[in-house]
Amino acid sequence: MTGKEKKITVFGDSIGKGIFTEKGKIVRAKESAVSLSSSYYGVTIDNRSAYGQSLSRVWERKLTERYLREIDPAERNVAVLELGGNDADFNWAEVCLAPEKEHLPRTEIGEFSRRLGEIVDRLRSAGVKVYVCSIVPVSSRKYFRNVVSRFGGESSVLQFFRGDYDTISRHQEMFNNEILMCACRRGVPVIDLRRKFLDTNRFEEMMCEDGIHPNEDGQRAIFQAVKECVG
Repeated sequence: MTGKEKKITVFGDSIGKGIFTEKGKIVRAKESAVSLSSSYYGVTIDNRSAYGQSLSRVWERKLTERYLREIDPAERNVAVLELGGNDADFNWAEVCLAPEKEHLPRTEIGEFSRRLGEIVDRLRSAGVKVYVCSIVPVSSRKYFRNVVSRFGGESSVLQFFRGDYDTISRHQEMFNNEILMCACRRGVPVIDLRRKFLDTNRFEEMMCEDGIHPNEDGQRAIFQAVKECVG
């Protein structure tokens, strides 16, 4: 990824944007993984990440199609996809209202896989070098305590999850597996963010209070994952 001649664009969510929560407020990391990568590689990065962004939103708003219309095919274009965490999420307000009913994630798993594959294929067909990121793991208990409970009751969600806090992390793992399988089938490199958080006994220290956003320490870990993948 080195070299100023490359045009690098990131499609990500709040993690890609370098956003996390602190004392109930949304803040931005002074040094995010994207800004650290920009400085390290000496290249400007077009960061199109957004709070709440999902693969389905990118798909529905045709953001990659817009990107392809804007780029110069003669350039060495690189696209990084850091998406999937919000697709795996549920509408917690609806779950709390009727925990006994079946609820689907914001993006159904099969639809997520199909859309991811088509986005990757379109980018590669246009000559864009694609990297996909694995999903940063969730701290289930922090997430339940500080986020889910605001929607009407931790007990209701636990009823939906049959009393198991870790259901949400296993559910997220399904989406992460789809990302890895998509990359494997197409020979696309993976920036393995997930491993940097799992392969340590400091995981909780790298996550902010909401259990889903890496803090500044976590952003540095993501930057290390970038360096390990691209050199």
